[in-house]
Amino acid sequence: MRTPSVSIIIPTFNRATLLPRSLDSVLAQTVSDWEIVVIDDGSTDDTPAVTERYRARLGDRLVRVRQPNRGSSAARNVGLSVARGHYVAFLDSDDEFQPTKLERQLELFKLQPDLTMVFSDMDCVDTGGRASEPLFEMVAGSMSRVTHDTVGPELHVCTGDVFDVLIDGYFIPTIVGMVRRDVAGRDLLFPERQAYAEEWLYYLRVLRSGRVGFVNERLSVHHHTTGSLARSDKRRNVARYYQILRAIERDFTDLTSRQRNSVQTQLADACRQLAYDATRGGARGLSVVRFARAFAHQPRWRIFRETIGATVGCVARWGTGGSQDQRAERDVGTVVH
Repeated sequence: MRTPSVSIIIPTFNRATLLPRSLDSVLAQTVSDWEIVVIDDGSTDDTPAVTERYRARLGDRLVRVRQPNRGSSAARNVGLSVARGHYVAFLDSDDEFQPTKLERQLELFKLQPDLTMVFSDMDCVDTGGRASEPLFEMVAGSMSRVTHDTVGPELHVCTGDVFDVLIDGYFIPTIVGMVRRDVAGRDLLFPERQAYAEEWLYYLRVLRSGRVGFVNERLSVHHHTTGSLARSDKRRNVARYYQILRAIERDFTDLTSRQRNSVQTQLADACRQLAYDATRGGARGLSVVRFARAFAHQPRWRIFRETIGATVGCVARWGTGGSQDQRAERDVGTVVH
């Protein structure tokens, strides 16, 4: 069996109505030397039937794996374990590739074979079908810090420390990256048990593996999907964002003082947001804990004042005998502890 150039890994869960759009976008690629790896993460809808229809059409160019529901990161890791391509690309089952996505990224890899990853710009489309500004415009501040050499039309090799830029906030979504499979091996996996921003930690790990480049073209389309966890559970996502930041602390023990301060600032901001959420929910005791934790991450006068204010409010509330702290603790508190 011949090794394909690219393995496209698609995790999916109950996306039977949307999965064909993603699969068709791969079939429409101007490069045909690919395989699709679909990881059905315990779907209970018609996803298996949809996948089978494409499998009957594509044969062994489509690999199917079905597993109990474990989340998208675990599904991608399974995909990485079975992928055969020289490179791996990631596609969510509610998103799509533009026809030249693989061609253009492979072109840069051909010009610069030592690159570990190539990423690109993308379009974002809301639930009403309206396109917002492209990714690179949305993250213009970050992209302006990515120094690079131009090696072809809209093809660029990064010359500065992209890791130093990315650690300040993630701007490389999952679907825009293509990674060499010998880099995306057993020890370079997505963090599991996460549902938000897991690609941030993954791509930080990739950046530590070697040089990267980017294609300054919108080669993917991200669709905002109704009911998406990333949009329907904002508070829990902040808690998960906090978890990712703590994982970054654990993973990268050699951060510069500037990078450590950036992570601590983001941890403090996440704790402050959780504190505000607890306050709005009436859990003033929990808000005190959150503000105090934010102050521990980033000792600033403003956070100190917020902590004191929350403490005073908490004492006043206890004086009236009312509290929702236990309920709030069960809801989101344990995520940050």
